[in-house]
Amino acid sequence: MNTGTLEQKYLLLQNDYSLAYTDDCCYVNHKEYKDEEENNIPTKELAEKLKLKFYNSFFKRHYKNIVVLTAAGTSLDNGENGGKSRDGLWEYCQAEIENIIKFFSYKKEHIKMVSDICNSMNIESLLSYLIIYEKLFGLIEHENKLLKNELEFKIIEACKLILSSQAPHKNFLRKITARKTNDSRIQLFTTNYDTLFEQAASKAGFVVIDGFSFTHPREFSGKWFDLDIVNRDKTRLKQEESFLPEVFHLYKLHGSLNWTKNNGRIIQNDNPSEPLIIYPANEKYESSYEQPYFEMMSRFQQALRKENTLLIIIGFGFQDKHINNVVIEAVEQNPGFQLLIVNYSSTDGIDTTNLEAFFL
Repeated sequence: MNTGTLEQKYLLLQNDYSLAYTDDCCYVNHKEYKDEEENNIPTKELAEKLKLKFYNSFFKRHYKNIVVLTAAGTSLDNGENGGKSRDGLWEYCQAEIENIIKFFSYKKEHIKMVSDICNSMNIESLLSYLIIYEKLFGLIEHENKLLKNELEFKIIEACKLILSSQAPHKNFLRKITARKTNDSRIQLFTTNYDTLFEQAASKAGFVVIDGFSFTHPREFSGKWFDLDIVNRDKTRLKQEESFLPEVFHLYKLHGSLNWTKNNGRIIQNDNPSEPLIIYPANEKYESSYEQPYFEMMSRFQQALRKENTLLIIIGFGFQDKHINNVVIEAVEQNPGFQLLIVNYSSTDGIDTTNLEAFFL
């Protein structure tokens, strides 16, 4: 018997509803689903049909507040010029990683730890180790190169993406902002450093409220998130605010390639030599309490505490505990909160790794 045909592949998981299929059967809430009119339909096609029916019902509801959280997965979907996954980033930085290994090959008390990290291909663990080492023993230098800096520069280089004509970002923005103008603005949070959403907004004619002033140079202040754009003439006629369409809020939780610090001021610069970002290392939790990251995290927490809120999570691997905790708090404490996780898996089913906290 081919046991692979008996393994249920989930297409939809909800606290009180699940949808799965095998090669032989479709399952709703873990029970066989049978419909005389649909007997001849392949089980996967039948499951997809039931999933679409659920989606049509779910998305027809009116949500007062819509929040989106995106991460590396949305940068991967950029045609031939896609971003890097964690594994892809490790491969991209191979030359820099090999130089680091060479440096530690002369450090007997450290080489085993570095080798174990490299075997796990975890760039976050490697950067975390380098940061701790430099704090204790000084800079890591090899052939007149600062190796930690070289690795960080390569990470920045991997994130310098140009929006592809095949990328779905513009279409996605059009869809999520297609709301009544008196509804609250879409709040888009991302952990990505790249500027794909900004490029998409520019090409599609959207106005982005991103916490930076509309003067030059654009300087960061949390107060800019509290402002909006209205049509003054229509507002006077109706005696109520007439908000312009195609406006959304953008919050970059881990910084951006076009942010930099200049004499204590946080400003936007198209190509800064040292962009203001939180590198993938354990220090990102500590850094999230500094500005401008603290402002972004505070806004994220505030957004998820509002009533009748839908949070859509796309391309996020749930590896950031400080972000996970905010989402879990909303799940457990906000009765008017809905969470939708868009989960990609190459196995035609939902990968529930790291999702246990959301499906008790």
